[in-house]
Amino acid sequence: MEKRSNYTRLGKKLLSLILCLLLITGCADISLGNNGNSQDVDTSSEEQSQDTESVTDADEHNEIETDDSKSSLISTSLVASSTDNEDGTGKADKNSKDSKDNKDSKDNKDSKDNKDSKDSKAGSAAEDENIFAVMPEFFYFSSGAGGWSTDITISEDGSFDGSYYDSDMGDTGEGYPNGTMYVCDFTGKFDVPQPTDDEYIYTTKLLELTLRDADKVGTTEIEDDTRYIYTEPYGFDDADEFLIYLPGASLSAMTEECLSWVDVRMDGIEKLPVDYYVLYNVGGAEAFNGIKDDSIWTQDFQYQYGDAYVSFSPAYYMGSHFSFYVDDDSPAALSLSIPWDGVSEEAMECEESWESDPETYYVTIKKKDDETYIITVEGISDKEFDFSPWGGTEPGKFSAEFVLIESD
Repeated sequence: MEKRSNYTRLGKKLLSLILCLLLITGCADISLGNNGNSQDVDTSSEEQSQDTESVTDADEHNEIETDDSKSSLISTSLVASSTDNEDGTGKADKNSKDSKDNKDSKDNKDSKDNKDSKDSKAGSAAEDENIFAVMPEFFYFSSGAGGWSTDITISEDGSFDGSYYDSDMGDTGEGYPNGTMYVCDFTGKFDVPQPTDDEYIYTTKLLELTLRDADKVGTTEIEDDTRYIYTEPYGFDDADEFLIYLPGASLSAMTEECLSWVDVRMDGIEKLPVDYYVLYNVGGAEAFNGIKDDSIWTQDFQYQYGDAYVSFSPAYYMGSHFSFYVDDDSPAALSLSIPWDGVSEEAMECEESWESDPETYYVTIKKKDDETYIITVEGISDKEFDFSPWGGTEPGKFSAEFVLIESD
């Protein structure tokens, strides 16, 4: 109804405009007629009368045509107005839709750009990650036989300081009753580590290796009743490419030579445990081991129940140790070796330590916080073991919170 009212008002305005135009036109015609009469003063009254009648007839005819014309104009105006309004509405709708489409397109583009930018930054961060910054600083190359070791301390820029020693206390002689020591101090630098196809393995190059006493290599000195022989560092034979194995790297991805130097000896462990890194010299088939200072492997936990207590010592070498004591003066009533990787919360089947016919137990280790672990034990072969001295309420079952033992 509102739209129709708009059309009516518009039609009335157009009709008023047309009438005004006709009135002005009529006045102009009369003026022209008067001018003609002035010029034709000698014309007869009959001719004037005929002219007047002709003018009257013409005016009547013009009025009829004008009325028809007005109706036609009004109709045309209404149609045009309706069309314009419809076009305007359509254009507005189209403009609105175009605006929305443009906005949606822009939003989608911005969203995609933001995602691409985020993905790009995330990819760049992964590519630009400084592995040396997250690795332990200290790495060692040694064997279980002891007596020798090559130790290096790596900075975030890949530079390192190192020392090598090999003591042979049985190699004595005049002036050196304390034995013989092979020594070498050195510095060096690794290139920026690059990722490989395996996300847990990086590769780097040895850029430089400098011996502090290079001019003394092969020479001997006796000091403090010990003979010192200057030599080259063990662990850098034919050194060029080094592989960096991160925690989680599959042990099967390592060569047998590399594995022979890795100190992970737990049965059932297939990957490097948490916080454990390996730096492998490919050319010399020699591997350095590194563990973070604040690692679980450097900590001990305990549960106290009166005079009785249970100790928990996480270890990656032969397994974590879990021992029950009734007091400080008695040997362990039960000791278990646990093949724990430092993070798993799954139940693990464990055996008694140092027993020829060991009993088996399920052990579950769950982290409560950085200083507390909840450990549960349940007998498999021995379901009747008495855990009551440590607060156990059921035969063959034990559970308690273990807290970190603060180091001095």
